[in-house]
Amino acid sequence: MLNIKQINLNDKLDWSGLIENSSTASFFQTKEWLQLWVKHFSSKGRSASGRGGEAIIFGVYDDGKLISIAPFEITENTINFLGVNPVAGGELVSDFGDIIAKNGREKEVWEAILFQYSPGRSPSGHLPGVAERLLEGEYRIELNFIRENSPSFKILQELGGKIEEIDVAPYMDLPNTWEEYLSILNRHDRHEIRRKMRKADKEGVIKVCDEINTQNINDFFRLMIASNENKRKFLSGEMKNFFSEVIEMLGHKQLLTLCFLRYENVNIASILLMYQKNEVLLYNSGFDPKYSFLSPGLILNAYAIRGAIEEGKDRFDFLRGGEKYKYDLGGVKRNLYKISF
Repeated sequence: MLNIKQINLNDKLDWSGLIENSSTASFFQTKEWLQLWVKHFSSKGRSASGRGGEAIIFGVYDDGKLISIAPFEITENTINFLGVNPVAGGELVSDFGDIIAKNGREKEVWEAILFQYSPGRSPSGHLPGVAERLLEGEYRIELNFIRENSPSFKILQELGGKIEEIDVAPYMDLPNTWEEYLSILNRHDRHEIRRKMRKADKEGVIKVCDEINTQNINDFFRLMIASNENKRKFLSGEMKNFFSEVIEMLGHKQLLTLCFLRYENVNIASILLMYQKNEVLLYNSGFDPKYSFLSPGLILNAYAIRGAIEEGKDRFDFLRGGEKYKYDLGGVKRNLYKISF
C-alpha cells in the first residue's frame, strides 16, 4: 500500500532524480520553478490577483521509497496544480500542470492521490493535517493544462475525470540535421526561412547567447515590451521581479538561457530558452519592430531550432499558445486539457 505524506519545498528530496525518471513531469514542476512561484505569488508571499492560495505538496512513498511528488494549491474551494493559477492581474506563467510520478507508477499514484482527496472515502488517521481538513468540506478538483501526451491525461479520464480542451502547446521532435528539418517544412515555409536567413547572414546579423546579468535581463524585458501591447501589459513590476529572479537563479544553474539577435552591435530580438531533460523549451521572446525588415523574431527562433539540432536535442517545445509562427516553424498541435472531478 502506498503511503502519502505532506512535504514542503524545503525538504531535501531528490526532485531532479525523480523528474529524470518521470514522463508526467515538466519544467514547471521542477523544485526551482515552484519555489520562486510560491515566493512571489502564493498567499504566504503576496498575490496581485487577490486569489492567493495555499501550497499543498504530497510525497507518495512505496516501502519508504519516494515514487511521486504531487504539488497542488488550494484556492477558495478549488484544488489545482501548484503554479497554474492566474497571478498578477490574471496572467498565467506556468504552461503545464501535472505531478511528478516515476515511470510505470502513474496510475496507482493518481488513485492514491484522488483517494486522499475524496470526502468520506478515506479512514480517519491516515491523512496529513492539511488533507484531513480537505475532507471536512466541499472541494472541487480542477486540474489545468494537462498535456494530451502525458500519462496523467489518459489515467484521469479512466478514473472518471471530466475533460475540457482549454489550449494548445505545439512541439516538434527534432531530426538529426538542419537539412532534414527544412525538408519537414512545407515548400513555402522552407523557402521563406532559407531566404530570410540568407538575408540576415548577408547583413551580418548574429545570434549571441550571453551570460546572465542584470543588463541582459533588462534588455530582454525591453525587447518584449517593444514587441506588442500584450507583452507590455504582461510585464508588470511584479512580473519583472519574478522573471528577474527566475532568469538569474535558473540561468546560473544552467536550466535556461537568454539569447539575442545582434545587428550592428545592437540587440534587436531576444529569446528565453528553458532546458528539460534533452528538450529545449521556447518560453518567451521579443523584438524591436524597427528592425522588422530583417524578420528578427523568425530568424532568432530558426537559429534556436538549428542550435538545438546541432546539440543533439530530442525535442523543441513551443509551449502554450497556438500562434501561427509555431506551426510555420514545424510545430505539431498538442492539446492541453482541464480535468475536473
